[in-house]
Amino acid sequence: MTMTHDAKMALNSRFHVAVGDFELGGWASCRGLAVTFENESLAVGGCYDESWVLPTRITYPTITLVRAITPDGTKTVHDWLRRMQREWVNSDDDRDRGTTATIKLMDTSNKLSKPVFEWTLRSVYPKSWKGPDMDATNTNVATETLELIHQGFL
Repeated sequence: MTMTHDAKMALNSRFHVAVGDFELGGWASCRGLAVTFENESLAVGGCYDESWVLPTRITYPTITLVRAITPDGTKTVHDWLRRMQREWVNSDDDRDRGTTATIKLMDTSNKLSKPVFEWTLRSVYPKSWKGPDMDATNTNVATETLELIHQGFL
């Protein structure tokens, strides 16, 4: 396999997340970036060697982000959560309040302006946020977990 000098290979450890106008920064892990094309198999009378496959639904799992608690990063997440909470509580109509989110995967240069690949999620909402389990007998890094629900990739 010959690779040109322009070929970039992504690193699992280098990615950046933004939701709407909130730059949530880098995370230690991102799980759930997937799509499932659900279908139904239909047996057709008189056809004994095959079934028809009919598409039924496209589903997207929850995106789960985990990282160490930091003053600026965690504050930004909480600012976004507060905005979403205010919009939900003060909503007087049924308009979609979700926003878009981007997950940018970088190479060794780690340049946000030149990601190897980028996913744009539509109608993003927070599903949950979880802070660290604090225990004086434990010396692990304090982490936060943010779960995002969405309605697919753009």
